[in-house]
Amino acid sequence: MKKIVYPMILIILMLSLALSGCTRSATKGGGGDVAVDTPDIPFPVGPENNPNRITEIIAVTQTTAAQVSGDAGQPGQEVATATPEAVLEETPKSLPTTAAIVVPTATPGLPTTYTVQDGEFPYCLARRFNINPNDLVSINNISGFVAPGTILTIPTNSTWPSEFDRALIAHPTTYNVLAGDTIYKIACQFGDVDPNDIIYANNLEEPYTLTAGQVINIP
Repeated sequence: MKKIVYPMILIILMLSLALSGCTRSATKGGGGDVAVDTPDIPFPVGPENNPNRITEIIAVTQTTAAQVSGDAGQPGQEVATATPEAVLEETPKSLPTTAAIVVPTATPGLPTTYTVQDGEFPYCLARRFNINPNDLVSINNISGFVAPGTILTIPTNSTWPSEFDRALIAHPTTYNVLAGDTIYKIACQFGDVDPNDIIYANNLEEPYTLTAGQVINIP
């Protein structure tokens, strides 16, 4: 708004100076005419016989004021300003977490104790666990036969005598189940066969009941 007011004041000032420059005043006194100094116009007005000169000056001044006003914008008009573009910050991707590797613990080869099942006896267990039968009998203070359900301690640092074979019947093979057979009794008949291997090889389910005449696989 101030840029518009200043040119208008300039126009009025130039018009006042132009009009006062065209008038020369003289006063009569006792000593003769006294010349009154006329202020100099800050821009050339031209000959007095050119009445259009002031009009030209006003036109030029108005044009200049219009240009200044145009640059400043009209009153009440909002000047568009550049809106800064939003900078998108990339969210750091989280690194995949590495799952902890669980190392399975090795299953011991020998149990510390064992519960005798129907059809089993100490020498059968000694062959199966590859231990000396004398050590098994001695550590448990037993004779050659024990009742099912007896819990025996399995000795460590003991080995089946090398002069005797642990296997009583060659395998793998098949076997025809007889009346009264159990997987534990059949395992003892083969010597070094584990009853759990018979269960797995034949997809048996607890209580692992066998039928006479049934053919099973001996691994």
